[in-house]
Amino acid sequence: MGRLNHKKGRPTNYRKSLKSNPYWDEVKRRIRLRDNFKCIECGSIIRLETHHITYYVGGISIVGNELEHLNWLVTLCETCHQKVHNNPNHRFNPKNKNKVKIK
Repeated sequence: MGRLNHKKGRPTNYRKSLKSNPYWDEVKRRIRLRDNFKCIECGSIIRLETHHITYYVGGISIVGNELEHLNWLVTLCETCHQKVHNNPNHRFNPKNKNKVKIK
């Protein structure tokens, strides 16, 4: 069962791994501050998540080094996050070859 296709009400292993993680807390804080604590797609201020636009820069994984690549992360609400992952042509979908980074 994928991270975004889990049963409602049950935290995924991915989400569990992000809880109580000081590094990830700092990444989220910086991204949300930059994005004015709202979803950059719809403007929602609830159920915010931090989304990787890409996981690789120059063929090297940025996972664990996100603070060096903040322009490849964005704040999305849970609903918009799901929409991004469901649409391979969305500008923020990691599978889209034409994805865009945040300035």
